[in-house]
Amino acid sequence: MRLLCAGALLALAAPAAAVELSHFPIDVADPEPGRDRWQVLYQLDSFPYAQGYGFTVYFDPTLYAELESDPAPHPHWDAITSEPDPNLGADGFLDVETVVDTPSTAAVFAVSFDWLGAGTPGAQPFEVREPAPGYATVESGTTVLPEPGALALSAGSALALGALRTARRTRC
Repeated sequence: MRLLCAGALLALAAPAAAVELSHFPIDVADPEPGRDRWQVLYQLDSFPYAQGYGFTVYFDPTLYAELESDPAPHPHWDAITSEPDPNLGADGFLDVETVVDTPSTAAVFAVSFDWLGAGTPGAQPFEVREPAPGYATVESGTTVLPEPGALALSAGSALALGALRTARRTRC
């Protein structure tokens, strides 16, 4: 009986998924007829991992093309994108790695792309991985669409960040 109770307590004490990644799809101006350009803003609710850990969001080659991301979304993070390859059936990805031990979750990661699907881009698979050399997956999940209030807050943050960058460029 004691063993059963101890097992139940351990099960209750085990943490749920530690990372939730929200996505905010935005339909942007199409650069030319026939292209459906979108931007998705991603934001973490928490990231309880140390320097070198990261996460990867995957982009299905049948739905996404022409990926572009901000290479330096926040000083605590480093980000790169890789293009999906429909000829190989290989997903594209946004790969983000923390460069500090306690990274900020206020960072907004933006990816622009051509949407090849119908309607609005939806949830995407992601993985949290350990640092080199192993890069083993420690968590996996699907991006979520947050409550409308959170969308306004993050969109406001993204606009403020853009204004700050523009102001810095004009001063230099």
